[in-house]
Amino acid sequence: MGYEYFPGTSILHRLDPRTKFLIFIMIVVLTVSIADPLGILGLLILTAILYRVAGIPGSKLRKMIISLLPVFALFIFLNWFVVPPKGAHLLFTIGSLPITIETTMVGVTGGLRFLLFICVARLLTMTTSIAELLVALVKLRVPKEAATALGIGFSSVAILIDKINTVREAQVSRGAKVDVRNPFKKLFALIPIIVPAIYLTILRGMDVAKALEARAFTYNPAGRTMRKHIRLTRLDYLVLAIWIVFTAAIAFLRFRCGWFDYMFTIGRFL
Repeated sequence: MGYEYFPGTSILHRLDPRTKFLIFIMIVVLTVSIADPLGILGLLILTAILYRVAGIPGSKLRKMIISLLPVFALFIFLNWFVVPPKGAHLLFTIGSLPITIETTMVGVTGGLRFLLFICVARLLTMTTSIAELLVALVKLRVPKEAATALGIGFSSVAILIDKINTVREAQVSRGAKVDVRNPFKKLFALIPIIVPAIYLTILRGMDVAKALEARAFTYNPAGRTMRKHIRLTRLDYLVLAIWIVFTAAIAFLRFRCGWFDYMFTIGRFL
């Protein structure tokens, strides 16, 4: 499974690729701005609705999220070793290590951000062909070399998930136990999966670099022409206006009103 594109006639498919890319950037800005786990979860639900609108099978999204849950757990585990702030609320202790609500919420937020970024990136690639995406980046004044690198990066998201699933199935067939309930044992069980997946991804990157060099990619980049042409429509301007207003409103509430910090929701119950 490489760059997975689902042809269709939905509103997302009809949008100009520049519009979809700018919406992707705005969602990334919202993801970084919002620190409240419930707020990021709301963006995840919105993304799931967009998958439905695009006509993409729900099983694709569900399988992707399940395969990324170990990384989500890793975010939480690593944040437990962060020194908690003064006045933090103790959740429980592991030996002499205090586990607080604050450090747990930071880990949950980081994990949800990672899930959201991957889901939105996959939605962009599933509704936009690689040719349209590269043309859109060039039209946005991105250097052609950088546009190609970003296009390869987007296509690698699906490949990375596929590598993780493939390595996981291979390790399970060799007797590895990855479905354990103990979170600490599960983290150690994931090492034989994550390390080979990263290694295979690096090897693929080296193969892509050799292929580009063999095709004289760096020769006369300014003289290249585009086979595909794109243009903005009224629908694109309308959707962009809605997303700009939505992003500006959330940013205003976050930075001017102090909403959506790490303890915005759970702090009301403490």
